Amino acid sequence: MHVGLVIPRSCVFGRSAELRRYFEGHPSAAAYAQQWAGIGTGLLTVAALTPNGHQVELIDENSETIDFDRPYDLVGITAMTQQATRAYQIADEFRRRGVTVVLGGIHATALPEEAKQHADSVVVGEAEYTWPELVADVQRGRLQEFYRSLRPVDLRDSPVPRYELLSDRSTPIIWLQTSRGCPHDCEFCAASRLLGVKYRQKSAAQTIAELHDLMDRVTSFRLHFADDNLFANPKHWQPVLEHLRELNLRWWAQTDISVAEHDDLLKLLAKSGCTSLFLGLESPNPAALRGIDRRDWKSRRATRYAEHLRRIQSHGIGVHGAFIAGLDTDDASVFAQLIDFVESNHLYAIQLTILTPFPATRLRARLLREGRILDTSWDNYTAWDVNFIPRNMTAEELRKGVLTVYEHVTSREFFLRNMHYFKEIHKGLMRESRP
Repeated sequence: MHVGLVIPRSCVFGRSAELRRYFEGHPSAAAYAQQWAGIGTGLLTVAALTPNGHQVELIDENSETIDFDRPYDLVGITAMTQQATRAYQIADEFRRRGVTVVLGGIHATALPEEAKQHADSVVVGEAEYTWPELVADVQRGRLQEFYRSLRPVDLRDSPVPRYELLSDRSTPIIWLQTSRGCPHDCEFCAASRLLGVKYRQKSAAQTIAELHDLMDRVTSFRLHFADDNLFANPKHWQPVLEHLRELNLRWWAQTDISVAEHDDLLKLLAKSGCTSLFLGLESPNPAALRGIDRRDWKSRRATRYAEHLRRIQSHGIGVHGAFIAGLDTDDASVFAQLIDFVESNHLYAIQLTILTPFPATRLRARLLREGRILDTSWDNYTAWDVNFIPRNMTAEELRKGVLTVYEHVTSREFFLRNMHYFKEIHKGLMRESRP
């Protein structure tokens, strides 16, 4: 069969005219867009799961035009919530032309019945144990409406993604995934709800093999790990980091603040080429974090944020702090608090997004009960746009506050102060390394 795997176009800076206008004219926009660029591992893994003998093409609508006249026998489409409307349009167009269409990904997993209205079949959850069966069923003419994995995937069964599908593309950032699941189960997070709170990971040998396969097939890239919480099991990582140290790569990852409690790990991270860590700090206000995860894990650590951030960055590893605006305790004063926190802790970079009630999250269920969900389309679920009624400010105050923070932390003055701070850290590290 001729199989097409499609990534619908997405929206990087949201649909707020003011925010888009600011970023589109700002020098930091390209760097930020590149930070989140690159094709994820999802469809590359699906391609690897497709049995031999089938021709597989990858189509990323963010960088190329979809040719609806290509003679595909089967089209698979993955989508986040903000891509769902476009995914449905693409699916409808292919089906109108008689092509069998399958929808999957996090949005289809959250709302499979909705997705089924636009597809011949829906893959609910992980694909490792269902996609090969689905392909065989298409060939037999016995396609089922839904394919659900009956158990969480043992990632030792997950194949090496087909990175060769990226070899002829301009791919400054390559994503590699080594684990799934996150134990924190935050109220706003769909990944924990749909992939589970049990942390599952590939073996160290498997991860190293994938790294070498990637390097054999793609040249000149920056490595990003796609794991939601890379160092939830820090002991597992020593052999991988030792190997990364030999490869002379520069890389970035997402994890939680507890990485600061492992000094030996931080030293190894720095030596292995880790340039920055993306940490879900969520808020500078400990009170805002109460109840955000089931065990109050984040609120209990918030009072040590400054200490932990200083410890991480003292190793020359920049912290890319992730914050959420619009939490129930937030009023308009939170934006000045954020600016002060970012400045006083010399954060390397930040991501400030708006609280978003994604499907299947506890947050959405609660806001629905409270009558606080706005009637907006899935296109608006970019994490930069307002889709609910804030408790202690207006939607306009929320939008303008986010823009105010970005105007400050992307200013030339902030950049120069921060670069001086990190320059002094690197000078100290160089002095320590001299014999």
